[in-house]
Amino acid sequence: MTFAPELMMLPLVLSLALSAPPDPLAFTVIGTTESAPTGKLRAVSLTLGAEVATTGGSQTVPRLVALRKPNTALPPFPTGAHIITAVGDRVPGKVTGGDAKALYFTHATTDESWSIALDAVAAVWLKPPAADTPSDPAKYTWLAGTPTRDALLYRNGDTVRGTLTGFTATGVKFTPDGGAARDVPLADLAAIGFNPRFVRPRRPKGPYAGLVLTDGTRLNVNEVALKGNALVCKAACGPAIEVPLTKLVALNVFQGPAVYLSDLKPKKAETVGFLGDGWAWAADRTVRGNPLFLQSGEGEETFDKGLGTHPKTVLTYDLAGKYGRFEAVVGLDAVTGKRGLADVRIRVDGKEVPLPELKALAAGNAIPVKVDVRGAKELALVIDFGPAGDVQADVNWGTARLVEQPATALGQ
Repeated sequence: MTFAPELMMLPLVLSLALSAPPDPLAFTVIGTTESAPTGKLRAVSLTLGAEVATTGGSQTVPRLVALRKPNTALPPFPTGAHIITAVGDRVPGKVTGGDAKALYFTHATTDESWSIALDAVAAVWLKPPAADTPSDPAKYTWLAGTPTRDALLYRNGDTVRGTLTGFTATGVKFTPDGGAARDVPLADLAAIGFNPRFVRPRRPKGPYAGLVLTDGTRLNVNEVALKGNALVCKAACGPAIEVPLTKLVALNVFQGPAVYLSDLKPKKAETVGFLGDGWAWAADRTVRGNPLFLQSGEGEETFDKGLGTHPKTVLTYDLAGKYGRFEAVVGLDAVTGKRGLADVRIRVDGKEVPLPELKALAAGNAIPVKVDVRGAKELALVIDFGPAGDVQADVNWGTARLVEQPATALGQ
C-alpha cells in the first residue's frame, strides 16, 4: 500500500504545529463581554479598549479589563536589587545616584535612567533581600519603630534610623538620630527604607493599568498606547517608558470596568477556627502575609491582586445589581497548601453556584471560575473545613474581581 506524498507529510506538519512556540506578540483580551479573543495586538487604550488580529479576523474589545499572554505564568516578584514605590511598583534595576528631591534609577532591561521623586519611594533594595523578607515594606522589622524614621540597613545587618535628606552620585546624605549628618556610600548598604509618614501614593484619578513583565517587574501606568511591537507608557511614579510586547505578561486595568474584591470591604466577614481562633482573611496576600502563590499548567504563579483565606471563612459582598460576572482563579497555596483540603463554595443571593470542582479542593492546579451575577444583590465566598480540618488549607483567590455588565446589557 502506498500513500500520497501530501498524506505522508501530515505527521510532520502536525508535529511542527504542536511544538511551535506561542506567538510572543499574541494576547488574550478580557473585557466585559463573554468573548475573550486571542491574537496579535493591533491597538490598545485604557479608555477605548483593545483590538487584536485573530485567525477569524480583527476583533475589538471596547471595555478593557485585562490582557494576558497565553501559556505564560505570572512571574514572582523581583528577588534582586529593586525599588518599591508608594503605589506598589516593584522594579528591578540599579540606583545610580540622585539629589535632594529624586533618585536616579536604571531599569534592569533598559539603559534609560529614570528620575523618581523621593516621596514616591517606599524602599530601595541595593542587594537581593533575604528569602524570608516580607513582600510589604510596612512589615520590615528594620524599618519599624516609634516615632517613624527613614532607615538604613547595612550589609552587615546593622540598622540606623534617622533622616535621609537626599542622594549623591555614590551615596545618601543621612542624619542619624542623635548624631551628625554624614554621607553614607551606597556600597555599604543593603537597603534603604523611607519614612512611611512622608511617602505619598500618587494613584491616577482615572483608569490606569498594572503591568507584569517577564523579569518580575510590577509597574503602574496611567497612559498606554501601542507603538509597533511595544507599549508606550507613562509610569505613575514619573518616567515615560516603552515596554516591548515580548516582555509583557499581563496588563490589568484598575478604576475601569472591573473592581477587585481586595479593594472592597466585605459587608460581612466571619471566621471560625478549627480548634481555636479563626484566621483573618487578607487582601492581596495570603493569610500568612506572603505573596499569593497558585499552581497552574504553566507552573507556579504569583498574583498581585486577590484574597488570602483559610477555613472557616465566609466573606459576603454587596453587589447592588451593578455587575455582570465574578471571576477568579481559586486554589490551595502553592507553598503552604501542598497537603491541604478545603470545601469551597460560592453563593449568589443565598443560592449556591454548582461548582463541584471546588467542594473537594486539593493541591494541584488552581481552578478558574466565572460566575454570572447579573442583577444579583449579594456574593458570598465560603471556605469550609476539609476532611483533615484546616491543616495546610490556605485558599488563595487570584485576580478575584467583579466585572461590570456589557453596555448592551445595560441598555446603553
